[in-house]
Amino acid sequence: MTNRPIGDKISLGTKVENPVVTVIIPTYNRKTILLKALNGLFRQTLAKDKYEVIVIDDGSTDNTFAALLELNPPVEMIYTRTERMGPAGARNQGLKIARGKFIVFMDSDIVPCPEFLEAHLKAHTTDDLVGHGPVIHTNDIDNPTEAELKLTDMSRAFFATGNASILKQHLFDAGLFDEDFREYGWEDLEFGLRLRKLGLKKIEVPEAKGFHYKPKLSVRDLHKWKQRERERGHTAVIYYRKHPIMKVRLQTMISPFWFGLDRLLSLGGWTEKPSVESYLERVEERGSHMWLRFVVRLITSHSYFEGMREALNSN
Repeated sequence: MTNRPIGDKISLGTKVENPVVTVIIPTYNRKTILLKALNGLFRQTLAKDKYEVIVIDDGSTDNTFAALLELNPPVEMIYTRTERMGPAGARNQGLKIARGKFIVFMDSDIVPCPEFLEAHLKAHTTDDLVGHGPVIHTNDIDNPTEAELKLTDMSRAFFATGNASILKQHLFDAGLFDEDFREYGWEDLEFGLRLRKLGLKKIEVPEAKGFHYKPKLSVRDLHKWKQRERERGHTAVIYYRKHPIMKVRLQTMISPFWFGLDRLLSLGGWTEKPSVESYLERVEERGSHMWLRFVVRLITSHSYFEGMREALNSN
């Protein structure tokens, strides 16, 4: 059996009676890196009877469930399956069955350091805090935890669910994640605005390192990146329509200036021409990585603005 029925759940590993912390991980077709993420969670310095792990499989087709059945977790791991609800809906499903007083959110492509959970828990000296751990990007899937923190890894987000911790009750008080966000992007920042209204404060947890696996830039993945950015454009408009304030306009770049600049940078429709991909393949073969990143950034940025145009022109 490769998949569980939708909404069903199964408990694997060692039963934990009263976990203090629940780790919530939504996933979709990330079996290989998810297994590394889970192995990191199984090797935590926090006592094994203090936490549980919930994996919400949002419709994976890569035999994620079968791979999880082969594990022997030293902690309680709960698996449940949803059907393409998006990260917001998947996290909400996890929250509804979470038993911990504190919630740690982690993306399924992030491998935690051994002190990850202990550091998050120690950081909550008062109940009004949102813990934020560093997300260190790496393209080394074999040894992800050897990467060093870089300036480009820094984030100013108030609530970023790749590596965050919070008292569970605050999430319910704020109304949970907005399930209108069914595609990629912005759902955690939107939730962050509502959490701020509760008077919560952000605290950095530098010891709670999470190593984010980001595959090396490859032209063969261009279509996937373009689609993701188009989806992020759709959700940017949802975000702005829910919070039509200047801060969100600046974050999403919903303004005539940015739309005009995108038109200028994509003049003649060059970003969509088949010959561009062939050109980029040659650039990749030559090893011109900086130029490749620059051109791909222009192309995917245009996909983002196209996604916003589609969403703005709908409804």
